Amino acid sequence: MEKDFMPFYNALLKHLILPIGDVVFGGTYLKHLKTWREYDHKSESELLSIQKENLSAILDYAKNHVPYYKQSNATDLSEFPILTKSILRDSYNELISDDYKIENLDKHYSSGSSGIQSFTFMTKDHTFFLRALQTHWWQWSGYNIGDNLLQFGISQKRSFLKKLKDVFYKCTYVKAFGLSESELKETLVKISKKKRLFIAGYPSVINQLSKVAIQENIKPDISGVICFGDKLFESYRGNIHTAFSNNISLVDTYGCAEGLLMACKHELDYYSIMSPHVYLEIVDDLGNPVKDGDMGHVLVTCLTNKAMPLIRYKLGDLAIKLPKENYPKNRTLNYPLLQKVIGRETDIVKTNKGITLNVHSFTGVLEYYQSIKQYKIIQNNLESIIIEYIVDEKYSFDDSVLIDVKNKLNTLTHNCLNINFKKVLKIKPTKSGKPQIIESNLKPK
Repeated sequence: MEKDFMPFYNALLKHLILPIGDVVFGGTYLKHLKTWREYDHKSESELLSIQKENLSAILDYAKNHVPYYKQSNATDLSEFPILTKSILRDSYNELISDDYKIENLDKHYSSGSSGIQSFTFMTKDHTFFLRALQTHWWQWSGYNIGDNLLQFGISQKRSFLKKLKDVFYKCTYVKAFGLSESELKETLVKISKKKRLFIAGYPSVINQLSKVAIQENIKPDISGVICFGDKLFESYRGNIHTAFSNNISLVDTYGCAEGLLMACKHELDYYSIMSPHVYLEIVDDLGNPVKDGDMGHVLVTCLTNKAMPLIRYKLGDLAIKLPKENYPKNRTLNYPLLQKVIGRETDIVKTNKGITLNVHSFTGVLEYYQSIKQYKIIQNNLESIIIEYIVDEKYSFDDSVLIDVKNKLNTLTHNCLNINFKKVLKIKPTKSGKPQIIESNLKPK
């Protein structure tokens, strides 16, 4: 019965409730949603032209209206200074355009997972722009506005507007972190009563939900999964498909809480960069561009937020652009492509031999040992690491497991790291509440 009613409700929401909501709350959500659908059908050259035009416009605007950039003699993006989280935090007043009053702008906080919490400001219209882009990504998974939705999020204090959104969007909102197995089972039982349900949230918690679903043999009717907020590892992807079917649509996104929705995987194993909205540079430690195919630091310039233009903002992420000669032929979308998002700079283990290990180096080894329930790698110097680990009592465990892990990691590092293990009962999350596999306490250069 519910399934038969859904197309009618989706149409009602799209053609009546949302247009009324846009009028009542002064929003432009539907207009921006339509714009993003139009971008999806544009050619590579058209998208490049739009990005160039938007980039030129935001740079000119910043030099004329933003105190921080007014003294700049930059004629090209590369001549603008790199914007760090510390500058953003300490000098935010100077980064606000003189066309806007700060008290009239929406304030967005970063998660603080990099160790420095910052915030950005934007107009209400730009907030609706981002909400539309997020919905657009979700629609890539097959989601239609009004479909049943399970969303995992950090914000437990839902405002009146968000509670209203949850009702109309048929959204079950659940805290993202700190869920017990019994709470996850309760959530699974609850959503099992719904048809054509989509899950959106942090891959780490969706992975935990999947593991409980497999363990308890609970099979809800899941049509698609949308991941954001942390890393979607291959082991997570495998658990999600095992729990909910190999045929479900699985969308992986790349963004940050400062109001930047940068890229999303759709049909390909690469991320489509939202080029009308952002311009991405990949640079080395000195800020020089690296060639496509090489890993570097992500600098992002927002092309759509005039109230607080972020130019060459250093997120603290590492990524790789896909070389143009490797672009797939006959692809559906024509956005530029990211080959891989590595993660935070602090998600890297360094050695005195110049060998680096990223998160995937460790997951590729440790995910095969079921007796290790959770782990965290801590680096305080270039010579050694500490691996904290929690034993899963359901499986047999002895020191041979640690010896095996150590040998495999020594092979990767050519024996240049002293690897120590520490058995613990609990692994502390970051201040933001997100799980963190690598904790690097090395001083940045």
